[in-house]
Amino acid sequence: MKKSTPYLLLTPALVFTAFILVYPLGQNFINSLREVSMVKGTGGWVGAANYIRVFRDPLFLLSFRNTLVYALAGTLLALCFGLGLALLLNMKLGRITTFASFVFAIPWVLSPVVAGFAWKWVLNDNFGIHNYWLSLAGIVKAGTSWLGDPHTALFCVILARVWQFYPFAMVMFLAGLQAIPLEQYEAAAVDGASMIRKFFHITLPNLRSVASVLLVLGVIWSFNDFNMVFVMTRGGPMNSSMVLPVLVREYSFVYFDMGKGSALSMITFLLLVALSSLYIRILAERDAS
Repeated sequence: MKKSTPYLLLTPALVFTAFILVYPLGQNFINSLREVSMVKGTGGWVGAANYIRVFRDPLFLLSFRNTLVYALAGTLLALCFGLGLALLLNMKLGRITTFASFVFAIPWVLSPVVAGFAWKWVLNDNFGIHNYWLSLAGIVKAGTSWLGDPHTALFCVILARVWQFYPFAMVMFLAGLQAIPLEQYEAAAVDGASMIRKFFHITLPNLRSVASVLLVLGVIWSFNDFNMVFVMTRGGPMNSSMVLPVLVREYSFVYFDMGKGSALSMITFLLLVALSSLYIRILAERDAS
């Protein structure tokens, strides 16, 4: 076999990748340096002016803060919930464990659009199940608008994100739990260690690498999540749940400023590249240890 054969076999895949990834990214970068409007058309080169306008926009700072809260809070809560369910499933209760694993994994297989519409229906102020149960219990008044209140909209979107991401965390934690040598727990039992001490001194240290990978992956996916927020709130009300991916859409297709939207998407891309580099570094350190 010739040395060039592997490269020839890879050529179709590389061309396809370049067509769907490299070309749009390059075109987006060019648009971020030009005056591009869906109303006025393409103008001249403006250099970094679009980036400066983005950084000076108060809505960008608000969206960046909301994105951080959405990504960090949603991921951390999902990890805690997923770890708790993984510990429960690791008890190996026979058919109950199998059935529970199936039920708990359902949110992960749903698309973000379907999940977003489901939560929008659950939280509906007129006929949502959530309002119905809480009003019966006397906790809230009937007709409470959770997604229409600036104080609760972002929290509701985070709750939906936790619901969709925890099954992945649960499966990963469960695999990590089953990889922990039983000898460590047996030695701790001989020394008279309690369940709490076993958890903090054996379980958590052994799950540290899994947790770190899940944390970075969850933040990356949440940082780039458009569907869930757009379906549930579209960034409202009063931009209280506005995140960067939705703001890119607002700049480009609501304000018709493609140059500014392209600049914001490039900023988001660079942030995701930095997070991805951190993820790769964590994987390399885990493989080395």
